Amino acid sequence: MYFIKLILLAVLLSSCATTNETDQVASSGLSPQQQSDTERKRYRKAIALLHNGNLDAAKSILLEFTTERPELAGPHANLAVIALKNNNPDKALELVKVALTKNPNLAEALNLLAYLEQLNGDIESAKNHYKQAIENKEDYALAHYNIALLYDVYYQDIDSAIPHYERYMSLTNNEDKKTADWLEQIKRQRDKS
Repeated sequence: MYFIKLILLAVLLSSCATTNETDQVASSGLSPQQQSDTERKRYRKAIALLHNGNLDAAKSILLEFTTERPELAGPHANLAVIALKNNNPDKALELVKVALTKNPNLAEALNLLAYLEQLNGDIESAKNHYKQAIENKEDYALAHYNIALLYDVYYQDIDSAIPHYERYMSLTNNEDKKTADWLEQIKRQRDKS
């Protein structure tokens, strides 16, 4: 259960507003030249609402974006996060697939798809989609974390997990104390073998 909560937290955190907009599902997918200040502000408001747990208000704004800017993948990916938070993984899967038809390289959507596949027991597809997310966005900390957990828990392949845990830690400035402790523990176990 702890494992599932960690991955869910990782997926949900990917929708948070951060200082680097390219690190999140929240990115609308438009360059600054392609969207107005009003659109950017509205989109950021939706992401802030999502982050703060005001799912209905966030959903309302994101749904407007799907109508006004149907070419965007980001709103669909964030609606998938909302569906997942509302315990509707089937709807989340449907929405993330829509996002990926609009942008098949959206790392955050690939990460979410992998998580949903993992929930459904399709571990090999999950691994492949986590890898694809990392290929598309090498500095995507959450995908590194999720694939590290997959290697660690499902495959019991510590040698493959460790580099991804390490990359996650470096990308997050070593702020995750529990993961840092776990990483040290599995390194010690590996070295004893």
